[in-house]
Amino acid sequence: MKTVNNRKIYSVSEVNYFAKETLEQMIVWVEGEVFEIKKHPSYSFYYLTLKDDKAVLPCVANGDIVEPLADNIVNQQVIAFGNLTLYEPYGKYQLKVQHIELAGVGDLYKKLEGLIKKLREEGLFDTLHKKELPIYPKKVCLITSKESNAWYDFVAHSANKFPIIEIIDVDTRVQGAGSVQSLLSALSHADSSGADVAVITRGGGPLEDLAAFNDEQVARAIFNMKTPTVVAIGHEVNESLAEWVADVRASTPTDAANIITRGWQTILEKLNYLELKLSSRREKLIDSHLQKLDYLYAQLLKTKIMIREYPHRLHSLKETLKRYEKIIVISATERENVSNINLKRQAALFLSRYEDRLSSLNKSLKHLSPTNTLERGYSITRDKNGLIIKNTSEVVLEDVIAVKLFRGTIISKVKSKINEKES
Repeated sequence: MKTVNNRKIYSVSEVNYFAKETLEQMIVWVEGEVFEIKKHPSYSFYYLTLKDDKAVLPCVANGDIVEPLADNIVNQQVIAFGNLTLYEPYGKYQLKVQHIELAGVGDLYKKLEGLIKKLREEGLFDTLHKKELPIYPKKVCLITSKESNAWYDFVAHSANKFPIIEIIDVDTRVQGAGSVQSLLSALSHADSSGADVAVITRGGGPLEDLAAFNDEQVARAIFNMKTPTVVAIGHEVNESLAEWVADVRASTPTDAANIITRGWQTILEKLNYLELKLSSRREKLIDSHLQKLDYLYAQLLKTKIMIREYPHRLHSLKETLKRYEKIIVISATERENVSNINLKRQAALFLSRYEDRLSSLNKSLKHLSPTNTLERGYSITRDKNGLIIKNTSEVVLEDVIAVKLFRGTIISKVKSKINEKES
């Protein structure tokens, strides 16, 4: 289902699924004429067509139900009992026949129909009461006739495939006298066994053989079990009250085993996938390393050849070095002599250039030096603190001052001051 513009849109398969779920709640008696009957080429069930003067109804029935009447049922008026269902791939609905008789027979089925109606009205078939099965059951209580075909089929497809599953066998009668009490005792034992799920199963058969599974006490006992239940009776066309009140219905014992082991099967499939994936990666890794080893082996062979050639190459290089030794030494000596001459020439040029520059700088320094200024007749006057006097305002009369000349110093007192205006 998807939602588009606030509208719920279902796929064709989803619609057929919902239709099937609805139809299978319709359990009916129907009377009509057998228009045609055909056996399935591979399986033991029959396709029938019932008709009246206005319509036809396709039906399917197990061979055990049809074969006792097969020789004289065509074009006969019959009464059939079963539930409607839908073959989803083609959207074709049909009646699953649980019992068929020539018109005028069937008190047993009328009684069953009344019981079905009663239990449905009480809500025993409602899906809201169905318990979910554990995904990974480890302890499974199997309620059936031990070592029957149903027992072998279930064990073969559960514990034998997944040894982690422990089967708790509860041997019980599945038909005939005492079968109801045997089933009730088995169900009670199973519910107190601590099992993760209980599976109730048997082979198929006519309605008389399934009487214990259509018993009201058995149906209510299964409905009231705290342990999740799976019921599988015979073949796809066989159904019973026990299946309708169970948490999950399976078509056969093998189907029941497949249902309860789905979780383990998923893990097994994932492990198989991982095994294949790891195997593939391992092979790729080995191939990759083998290629690298091949490459390194080839390189080692090349290196081996080179190492074998090294003595010859070294001898050849030695002889070549001897031949060029004198030439190299002479050439180096000549280059050294040329370099020495060039260095001397460059040094002389450098010294000459910087001697002239130093002489010029020396003259400039002498011209600007205080000594040169004093030599020209100037003097420097300092006060008693040794500070140079630049203005008459910096001294007062009778201050002792020192006058620095080019040669020597005069110590005197200030007798008078002549102030000059600042220019």
